[in-house]
Amino acid sequence: MSALYEPYNAGMALTIGDLLRIPGLDLRLLAGAAGAGRPIRWVHLSELEDPTPWLRGGELMLTTGIAVGGTAARQRAYLKRLVDAGLSGLGFGTGFSFRKVPKALLEAADGAGFALFEVPYPVPFIAITEAVFARLVAEQHDLLSRSLDAEHALTRAVLEGHGIEGVIHALTEATEAWALLLDLYGEAVAAVPRAAGRRRSAIWSALRSRAPEGPRFSLSLVDRGHHVAVQPVVAQGRVEAFLAMGKRAAPTQFDRIVSSHAVALLAIELAKSRAVSEAERRLKGDVLDQLLSGSLGAREARLALERLGFDVDRPATAVAFQGTDQVARLASACEEVLGREPGAFLTSAKEDLVLIVLQDRPPGYLRRLRDTVASRSAGRVWAGAGSAVPFQDLLKGFREARYALQVCRGEGRDSAEFSDLGTYQLLLSLQDPDALRAFAQSVLGPLDRYDAAHGGELIASLRAFLDRNARWEAAAAELFVHRHTLRYRMRKVEELTERDLSSARDRMEFFLALRAREMLASAQWG
Repeated sequence: MSALYEPYNAGMALTIGDLLRIPGLDLRLLAGAAGAGRPIRWVHLSELEDPTPWLRGGELMLTTGIAVGGTAARQRAYLKRLVDAGLSGLGFGTGFSFRKVPKALLEAADGAGFALFEVPYPVPFIAITEAVFARLVAEQHDLLSRSLDAEHALTRAVLEGHGIEGVIHALTEATEAWALLLDLYGEAVAAVPRAAGRRRSAIWSALRSRAPEGPRFSLSLVDRGHHVAVQPVVAQGRVEAFLAMGKRAAPTQFDRIVSSHAVALLAIELAKSRAVSEAERRLKGDVLDQLLSGSLGAREARLALERLGFDVDRPATAVAFQGTDQVARLASACEEVLGREPGAFLTSAKEDLVLIVLQDRPPGYLRRLRDTVASRSAGRVWAGAGSAVPFQDLLKGFREARYALQVCRGEGRDSAEFSDLGTYQLLLSLQDPDALRAFAQSVLGPLDRYDAAHGGELIASLRAFLDRNARWEAAAAELFVHRHTLRYRMRKVEELTERDLSSARDRMEFFLALRAREMLASAQWG
């Protein structure tokens, strides 16, 4: 016959040692002292030879020994079954089947570190179960009370406008743990205390190693002696971030309850932030589009820019991004990166480009900005920046940024600022597409006509020859022709244009004419 009692999984559970110290029970530990610290999850009475099919682990078994067997071998096998089932301990009632606990049971318990205590004949098992469950009920009440207090503290942080940082602070104060909130790229959104941010790399690596295509699950790990629990923060059906919480002790039920409440509040805050960001994105995109189209008057443009944090009396810088990823995702990556930095900015996705307006950026900012955006994007990313110009000249700034972007792609660079363009600056200074077109035609027109009439490749051959610094072997290899073929073509170029490729001046004119055409070809961005 067996009796079953409802379990209670307390965060600070009653242990065998705690039970033995309860006054009035007169219980005495006989063996397995090493296991006295195990928590009691349940109390189970059984006189079956094998009670394990009805056990789940963590139970305290009480028995009078009717079914433990009369031989040492059966008694050792009985105890082994309890140990293998993960029980917390065994209370043996003497004065029924046995006057004292069998020696084989004691030896087996000592060998397994499994707590075994004597229940004297005058002590009823019901006294033990009542004592255990009175303690568990008290702990359950305490857990509920502490959990509610902690949840109220977290909720107040949201209601009082302290946002994500407030929730994280309240969580760490309640659990006496550290906490770290990571975004979907592994960057720290919040870290309390600040030193928790040093664990970012290890936690993100663990998440990525378990799910290379994007972590979407909870995770437990140990990092430098701390037990760490990581939970996804899901808002409106999508994972927005990951909450990591850790401390030296293993997480308790209280920790899990409070952290789950924190996850729910963080989901609300992140959904709210996303809604605000999307509204701001639309507003900034509209303002930038209106500035470029000229549909905003000077006064309206000034007011709109000032509301967005710009100082319209100081110059701004136009930046153009392009990548192999979808332009909407590239724009989102740009906005997320810029949103973490100080300073105002505008963004707008236009055709295959992301157009950006920045102010007060230090020298060399573009390379760092491109690298950070690229880390959040799929495929290649290129970035070009114009020179600092007044707001009314943003069209000129974007034209420069687009040319810089073309230089990147043509010369194998990842980023280029207008100051890096060299010869292109000279061409851009003309500020007249018709003048550029006329100059290029005056130099290259005869070659165009010859190529059109004879199916030739004089223009392509000239470009390769100049790009390879007049090195015959390298240029011929690029064109997949013999060097004698290339020499013939270059003589034809000299004959048709009446220019001399051995002249540095003539080579420069050819170079500028070719670059002018490239710029004119890329100018139709708006």
